[in-house]
Amino acid sequence: MRSDLDPLMRQRGLAGIVVLAHDHYCPALHWCTGQKIHHGIYFRAADGRAHLVVDPMERDQAALAGCEWSTYAQHGFLAMVKSAESQSLAIATLITKIAAEIGLQGAVAFAGDVPLGQGYAMLSHVREIAPALTVDARQPDVIALAMATKDETELAAIRRAARGGVEAMGRVRDYLGALRPHQGALTDGTVDAVTLGHVRALIHRAFADHGLAEDGESIIAQGRDAGVPHNRGNDAEPVRPGEAIIVDIFPGEAGGGYHTDMTRTFCVGPAAPGLREIYAHCREAFDAAMGALKVGEPCRSYQDLTCDVFERQGHATLRSQPGVQEGYVHSLGHGVGLAVHEGPRLGGGETNTTLLAPGHVVSVEPGLYYPSRGMGVRIEDLVAVLPDGRIENLTPFPYDLEVGVGS
Repeated sequence: MRSDLDPLMRQRGLAGIVVLAHDHYCPALHWCTGQKIHHGIYFRAADGRAHLVVDPMERDQAALAGCEWSTYAQHGFLAMVKSAESQSLAIATLITKIAAEIGLQGAVAFAGDVPLGQGYAMLSHVREIAPALTVDARQPDVIALAMATKDETELAAIRRAARGGVEAMGRVRDYLGALRPHQGALTDGTVDAVTLGHVRALIHRAFADHGLAEDGESIIAQGRDAGVPHNRGNDAEPVRPGEAIIVDIFPGEAGGGYHTDMTRTFCVGPAAPGLREIYAHCREAFDAAMGALKVGEPCRSYQDLTCDVFERQGHATLRSQPGVQEGYVHSLGHGVGLAVHEGPRLGGGETNTTLLAPGHVVSVEPGLYYPSRGMGVRIEDLVAVLPDGRIENLTPFPYDLEVGVGS
């Protein structure tokens, strides 16, 4: 959370941070300033002094950021660009100029969103222009560390997004449950053959009703495609009875903001015995992980617990067979906030020393994947660790696999 940033900088011996947004929304800059600024540079010293540089067109947003601010024009940035050999050099010149004005000397952490090559060139120029500034390259950087815990205002925004996600999932379940056989397909009464694209459109409408939008593309994958964890699905594919449909939604506030993340697996009508079995196995692993969440426990330990369950059931895991592509093929979860994927990770090796702590908001999402058998399942909820150590499920929703058509 934001109150952790200055202590973390002092703990790491940093003189400050610099955060850049280059012509598009940047979660790190949003987090630092509280504003959706698309072109700007934020400076913060370890003693809390801060300065924001923005395009003049975003001056109204800058005025709400709660720190000193100025525009690129006030620093003669256009002249810097015209006289420099590259825009990277011009940005580096501006950064070193303002760093000197606010007294930044020593190790500085850089964050934000710029093209990789441009960022590398810019930091190289910073080193050349201002040898007194050194680039702190430790990962995760201090902003990522501070963003991993959420304060009550952030949690309230995530709760709002989560409520919209739950509503969208409810509409999907009700829609699929109401489908009826028609001429060898499934109909909703208005179209002869309902497709995965119709389900996606339904989700989009639900998101819009709650001021949410997709960050990336939701997963609506059926049958074999459900057996590949990040296969987005084929919108032209008709919904087929008896097959697994993974619905993984992770919208955020429209225009940039806080996210939610949840997954359910549905089957229209009775599921084949093999699908029922792997779903039951996944549900057992999910319940075990959810029931074990506790403040102070190593985040990576929950991956081991999940592997214990799946391996006992006879499934391959990344622990038992590194690189495996069928069985349990990913880690258990991740942090969620201004980005869909943040810290902490519920998995990783011994280098992940993070302990589950108040303020963490994490997904819990075990899955089993068998594309060779034409199926895959995943169950995911988003949980928050409250200040008193209680675990709040932000996405409460039924876990029934089978819906509709005599299920």
